[in-house]
Amino acid sequence: MLDALASAPARRDVQSIRGALAEIGVGDDVRMLIRSPRYGLYGIEGVVGRAVGGELVVADVFLGTGTEVQSLALAAAPEAPAGECSVEGLQHGDPVRVTFSTPTLGTFAVSGPLTAGQDELLLVGSWIVANGGEVAPRVESVERLGLSVHSAHVPSPRAAKAE
Repeated sequence: MLDALASAPARRDVQSIRGALAEIGVGDDVRMLIRSPRYGLYGIEGVVGRAVGGELVVADVFLGTGTEVQSLALAAAPEAPAGECSVEGLQHGDPVRVTFSTPTLGTFAVSGPLTAGQDELLLVGSWIVANGGEVAPRVESVERLGLSVHSAHVPSPRAAKAE
């Protein structure tokens, strides 16, 4: 998954995604790549759950989501968090792997470039990593990844929401 962050953008393998969707069920560990204009390219590793409407979900992403899912595969259980929980010195575009834990979604990891905006939030994917330099409440660990993220995978800083 980390190789995709350092490489030039690739086409979605729709057949591979469909094949994986046919094999995946609740309780399986999966690894998926998501492309978003707002958050860039990021990966999620976690356990598949079932949403209220019956859809399969990992973290906050529905597995059947149209064009955002770039790849999807069964995976080994995610590694234990690295333990560090500091956001000091982190900024827009820095590659990280952040482990989150919530009562409803369980524990999962999100890897990708941090995004910043005109607010004080740092996000990886759609998840808040830091607010005003303080670690967000659901963060268990922050691992700084020693790789260069391809510029096409780092979006522009988030703009303020239009009033």
